[in-house]
Amino acid sequence: MKSAPSHSRRQLTIVALLGLGGIHFYSIASGTAIDTIDIAATHPAVPAADSTLHGVRDAAVVRPAAADSTLGLRVIARSHAADSTLRGMRDTVTVLPPVRVDGARGLAGGRTTATTNRVERAQAIRFLPATVSDALAMVPGVDLIRTGPWSTRLSLRGLTGDRVLLMVDGVQMNSVRGHGAQSSLVALDRVSAVEVLPGAASGQFGSDALAGVINIVTHRSLFGDTPRLTAALDARGSEPGGSYTQNARARFTSPRGGLEVSGGLGNLDHLHTPDGSVANSGDREEDFAVRGGTKWGPATFDVEHSHHAARDVGLPGFTGGAVVAGSYPLEGRDAQRAEFAVKGNGALPGLRLLGVHQVMRTYFDETSIDSTWIRGHFTSTLTRAASDRVTTHVSSLEPSLRFGGPGNVQVFGEWRREAAGGPLTADMVTRDRDGTVTNTATSEGVSVPPARRTAWAAGLAASHTLSNIKLEADARYDVLRSSADSTVNIHTSILDVTDRRVSAEGGVSRAFGAAEPYAHVGTGFRAPNLDERYFNNTIHGGLRLFGNPALRSERSRSYEAGLRSSAAAPEWLTTARLSAYRSDVDDLISFKYIGQLGLVPRFQYFNVQRARIEGLEAAGAVRSNGWELGISGTLPRGRDLTTGDKLEDMGTARASIELIAPVRRLLPYGSISTRVRWNDAVRGVSQVLRQPAFSTTSVQADCVIGGVRAAFAVNNLWNTRYREPMSFIAEPGRTFALSLYRDFSGRWPFNRES
Repeated sequence: MKSAPSHSRRQLTIVALLGLGGIHFYSIASGTAIDTIDIAATHPAVPAADSTLHGVRDAAVVRPAAADSTLGLRVIARSHAADSTLRGMRDTVTVLPPVRVDGARGLAGGRTTATTNRVERAQAIRFLPATVSDALAMVPGVDLIRTGPWSTRLSLRGLTGDRVLLMVDGVQMNSVRGHGAQSSLVALDRVSAVEVLPGAASGQFGSDALAGVINIVTHRSLFGDTPRLTAALDARGSEPGGSYTQNARARFTSPRGGLEVSGGLGNLDHLHTPDGSVANSGDREEDFAVRGGTKWGPATFDVEHSHHAARDVGLPGFTGGAVVAGSYPLEGRDAQRAEFAVKGNGALPGLRLLGVHQVMRTYFDETSIDSTWIRGHFTSTLTRAASDRVTTHVSSLEPSLRFGGPGNVQVFGEWRREAAGGPLTADMVTRDRDGTVTNTATSEGVSVPPARRTAWAAGLAASHTLSNIKLEADARYDVLRSSADSTVNIHTSILDVTDRRVSAEGGVSRAFGAAEPYAHVGTGFRAPNLDERYFNNTIHGGLRLFGNPALRSERSRSYEAGLRSSAAAPEWLTTARLSAYRSDVDDLISFKYIGQLGLVPRFQYFNVQRARIEGLEAAGAVRSNGWELGISGTLPRGRDLTTGDKLEDMGTARASIELIAPVRRLLPYGSISTRVRWNDAVRGVSQVLRQPAFSTTSVQADCVIGGVRAAFAVNNLWNTRYREPMSFIAEPGRTFALSLYRDFSGRWPFNRES
């Protein structure tokens, strides 16, 4: 990375990737006055397109649903009696054998007076995406931030990183080390649904729910009326790029207990764009999970172990300027989860106790080359190869009591402890202008000193329906204490910091026939993570970044009002929604230039920004006689309230349309799906961030032959040269993907359809 001090000063927005130590900053505050710094790894930040069909719906207006016990997937149990086979196959895109009713685990049912999008598996796997993030590109308000094909983080209504709380089956994946949770650490083959809850939600979920919550649902019911053994095999591949995944699952359910085992492997050789193969862009994945449960009367006990690891993850978005290579040798998550629940009965409240232990590993390597110039003459280069090995241990315990009767009151709490640390080694080689090695050195240390955060919280939630008026309210009190140990090369005068915050939200809705207006208000906050408080190291071989223990928590207030279809809407109207939202965010954490020392530019974290983010969202879907049509659109905008400047990473207007047509006369149980997405141009921002408008088209054909479900998709059918505006890499060109799925339900003697 080169720096060029200047006597002139100007206002600008920096959108940068800083790789060392896993520090990745995507959205940097507007309006900070700094000396001119030439950061080569800069890139736009705008949203991806979205789409809504039967798989993406507002949770409050979803018709009664059933779940396929074979797949554990939610299916829309609408009354198209003439096509019962198709109805049973909804979540495999067209058809699969008969349907059983199972419960589905999720968060959406507890939030009915605000927008909640639920992406069912049918929608998530359509057009054969490679990761969970790719499957969410069509959801209104969700944007993708890619540094590589595997490494993608999510933005929700203009807020990124740890401002979005990512969960899997209600378990928080955000780490105290920061950078935003990685959704690709959950294999798409395990996903049953994804719930997106935009808007501040700290009243329910505490820190990091500043922008909202994304919950990945993988759990299916382990209990059934009769003993049943099922198994399934799934394989998917795409070209060019040499991508493939393969997954196997076996599942036993019975009235008193169940067991599920799944495993899979994946690989990507390289990202292939119209300009050719992209170096340092492949990865390898492994996924394994085993889960068991038992039931005694009203009590259930559920235990699970899951493991996911991505190895040799290339990060082409980290290259440029001084950086010649950046990669994750390992991004991994191991989790043990135990849940005990007792269903309430009369005056006795329902009890739930969830205990989780997670180990998250982030290993990051970066090689940078920095040139030295004296009086305008090149003299030498310094090559720095750094390896950061961070391991984070997270333990949490969440008890809750739910009281029936008026108010449907729930009392809940949380205790959470996180500890992070790991060594950083750097090998440095100096070469003169002729390439001769003149000096070598190795340094050992840490990018963040051994640090911990302990949190506890208590909250109260209530909901009530009175004369078709739904009322919801909740409040939560959080206390978080962060502490760190001084080391030889990292010392700060403030080592122990405590954050305290009260959060609340409430909403109201009322159905008037087929229409239901609603309004919701909530507060959110995000406590600074360990990197923001204690980081002290070199980035990209030529920039020094310092933590700031005196940082204040980020805070937000979200308002939303809208009109959506109710449960009394016509059968052909799957969903419809029009909503307006606003979020005011205070004390956004960024970093700013604080001067040079020894020709090394230095930056430090500060609370520097007040922002307002607002927009309109619309979505609708209809279906009739096997045909489905869905449209959606969003119009976001945002500005810095301190300077009045437009926020450069808010995105632009975007829209999508999706059509599913049955073609059973041509293909057995077949259908053709088409999706067109459009994104407006990025205007009124810095020259480097501007982009033209673009559109993309995807087509998929699927059918069932000999018990095998086959799907063939072509993505980027017409437009082969574009980039999702918030991403740091180009999208692949025209891509062809094939998926084969074989279900073995009903092939064991004791299996009986209920």
